[in-house]
Amino acid sequence: MSAPDDALDRPHAPPGSPEERRRSRVLLLSLDVAGSPAITLEGMDGGAPPGHERPVGWGFAWYPGEDRTALVVKDARSIGDNPMTRILREWERFQSDVFLCHIRGALRQAAPEATQPFVRPYAGRDWCFAHTGDLEGDIDRALPIGHTTPLEPVGRSDSERAFCRLLSLCRAIGARRLADVPWERLHDWCRALNDLGTCNLVLTDGEDIAVYQDRYRYNGLSWRRIVPPLGDARFAVPGFHVAYGRDEVPRSLVAVATLPDPVAGWTPMPAGQLLLLRRGSVLHDSHAGGAPEAGPAPFIPKRRVLAPERLVHVVHDTRYRYHSPVDRSVHVFRLRPVLDRVQELIEHQLELSVPGYREEMEDVFGNQAVRFTVEAPYTELAIVTRSTVRIRGGHALALPPAGRFALPLVWMPWQRQMMLPYLLPPELPETQLLELSSYAMSFVARNGGDLVDTLADINGAIHRDYAYVSGSTSIETTPYEVFVHRRGVCQDFANLFVCLTRLLGIPSRYRTGYIFTGSDYANRMQSEASHAWAEVYIPEVGWRGFDPTNGSLAGTDHVRVACGRNYRDAAPTSGTIYAGGGGELLTVSVRVEEVPAERRVRLGVP
Repeated sequence: MSAPDDALDRPHAPPGSPEERRRSRVLLLSLDVAGSPAITLEGMDGGAPPGHERPVGWGFAWYPGEDRTALVVKDARSIGDNPMTRILREWERFQSDVFLCHIRGALRQAAPEATQPFVRPYAGRDWCFAHTGDLEGDIDRALPIGHTTPLEPVGRSDSERAFCRLLSLCRAIGARRLADVPWERLHDWCRALNDLGTCNLVLTDGEDIAVYQDRYRYNGLSWRRIVPPLGDARFAVPGFHVAYGRDEVPRSLVAVATLPDPVAGWTPMPAGQLLLLRRGSVLHDSHAGGAPEAGPAPFIPKRRVLAPERLVHVVHDTRYRYHSPVDRSVHVFRLRPVLDRVQELIEHQLELSVPGYREEMEDVFGNQAVRFTVEAPYTELAIVTRSTVRIRGGHALALPPAGRFALPLVWMPWQRQMMLPYLLPPELPETQLLELSSYAMSFVARNGGDLVDTLADINGAIHRDYAYVSGSTSIETTPYEVFVHRRGVCQDFANLFVCLTRLLGIPSRYRTGYIFTGSDYANRMQSEASHAWAEVYIPEVGWRGFDPTNGSLAGTDHVRVACGRNYRDAAPTSGTIYAGGGGELLTVSVRVEEVPAERRVRLGVP
C-alpha cells in the first residue's frame, strides 16, 4: 500500500495552522423532499495569496429524483471558481434528497482515482463514501476484501480500501441496503476502521446515510437540523456556502459538516458517535440523547403511561355576547360525548341561558346534536355542558403491529365509495396539493411504505417541527399555510394530518373533544378549550386516533365528542343570526378533571 492519500490530515496539526486550514472537509445534506440547494466551494486555496494557490481535489455526489443511481462531479486539481464548481450552484437539475461533498486538502499530488467521494454499484444501487483521516499500517492485510469479490479498489488510497471493505462486509451478511445492517454491527465496523488511525466516515446507499465521528474527535464533525419557515436561508461552514431554499419550497434537512471548533447553531458529534439519517431526520443515534428522536424506531408516537381506564368530568362553558339584541337565531350544538364500547357516558347535562325550542338529532356523521331555535330577544347566550365520561383502554385504542399493512392501500369499489368523503383532500390550488403530496410521500419513503410507521412518523413530525402558537391562525387557515409557516393550534395540526393522509389514499376524519392533560403534557392550555385531533381508518381494524399536537395516540386521556370531514362538520357550536345582533364576542372555557374515588362511589361507578 502506498502512502496515505490524505497526508495532511494529521492529528498533530495545530488549530489555525496552514495544515489545519488545508485538511479535508466534508458536507452532507439529507432532505425530507428532493431539493435544489445552491452550494459554493470556498477557500480551496488553503488561505494562499493570489498566484500562489495550490490545487485541491473536490468531489460531489447526489441522487437525482427518486433514482438510486448516483451522479458524481469531480475535479482532482482545482484552483478557484470554474465551470465545474458553478454546476453546484447553477444547474437546475441539481436536485436530490442526499448530497455529499468532499474537499481534499491542498496537496502537491492529487490523482483522479483518489478523489472523493467514491461511488460503487452494489446490490442494484450506487453507494457513496467519504472519509477524512489517515489509516496507517498494512492496510491490505488489515482490511481484507477477498479475491472473488467485484468490490476491489480502483486506486490505491486507504479511503477507497475502507469503502470496499465496508461493502464486502455488507455482502458477507447478505445486506443489500444500509438499513439491512444492524446499527450496532455497523458501529462495530466503523470502530474497527478507527483502530487503524483517524477516521470520520460517511456511507450512503441513497436512502440511508451513516455518519461516524472519529473516537478522538479528529477533524470534528457537527450537525444541525433546519426546518421551515426558511425564506432564503443560508449557512456557511469551512469550505462550503449553502444557499438553501432558492426554489422557495419548504424543506427540512439535516446537515453534517466538518467543524473542528464549536459554531453557534451546530451540535458537535461526540467521539465515536454513529448517526443514521434518512430524509431529513435522524433514524438512530449511538449516543442516546445526542440527536432528535433518537432510537431504533424514532417515529413511534409517544406512548405515555396511561391508566387502563379513566373517569373524567368535563365542564364546557361557551358564551356569546352581542352589542345589540338578537331577535331570532338558530344554533347547532355538538357537545354530547360519544357512547360506544370504548367510551361510556355516565351523565350529561346541557344548560342554556335563554328560552327556545330544542330538537335532538343525529347528523349524517353519527354525531348526537341539538338544534336550538331562539325567537325572543337576547344579548347573551350561555351554553354550559357537564359530562362525566369513562374511557376504557386496552387494545381498542392501540395500533396494529407495524409491517401488517403497506402503502398504497387497496380498496374494493364499494369500500372506496363509502369512504369517499374521507379520501378527498381540501380544495386547494393544484400546485399546493402537489407540494403537500410530495411532503406526504417523503414519510412513505422514509418508512419503506409501511402504513403504521408512516402514520406515526407524520404524527411525530408535526409535533416535533411545528410550533403551537395560540391565536396565530383562524378557522380559514389552510393546511398549506400551516405547512409553510410551521405554526398553529390543535385544529390546524389535525387539518394538516388529515390532508396529508388523504393525499396518501388513507381515509381520515377530523375529531373534536377534550383532553385530560394532568401533569404529563407540556401544553396545559389544551385542557382549557376543546381539543382536536385526527382519526384514520385502518382496514380490518377500524378508526384510530392520532394527536399530532402532542405526538401521541388518542387514548384514555381523550374524550371523543364529534367527528366529520373537517372542522365545520364537527364544530362544537355553530349558528345563524336571522335578525338583530352585532359586535359578537365569544368566550370559551373548558375544565377537564379526573373524578376522585369518593365521587365514583356516589355515581355508582366501580
